[in-house]
Amino acid sequence: MRWFKLGLFLGVALTVTAFVVQNSSRSTELSFDAYFAAWKLSSPISVPAVMVFCFGSGALAAWAVGLRARVQLARRVRQLEQEMALRGMPPASGEGSGAGSGDGKGGWG
Repeated sequence: MRWFKLGLFLGVALTVTAFVVQNSSRSTELSFDAYFAAWKLSSPISVPAVMVFCFGSGALAAWAVGLRARVQLARRVRQLEQEMALRGMPPASGEGSGAGSGDGKGGWG
């Protein structure tokens, strides 16, 4: 599996590198018109820079949404563990506090 991931990473890296090299001389003028206000960048920006910015923005947004979900799930796990403790029920073997089994693989290992 490690070699598959390495091959996949190298394939994506080579594809991105080829895209950047082929499009490095291309540039675009960015503008935004909201019908009540308009903005335009003073100088052209390269297409690969726009692509990297868009990818980074999307990755950051996805991370933020995922972080919110993880925090909510961790809060729910704590609530359920406290409820079990109040009822005198021990946690199932190998479980507790949502941290996984300690083998470094996480809870789904």
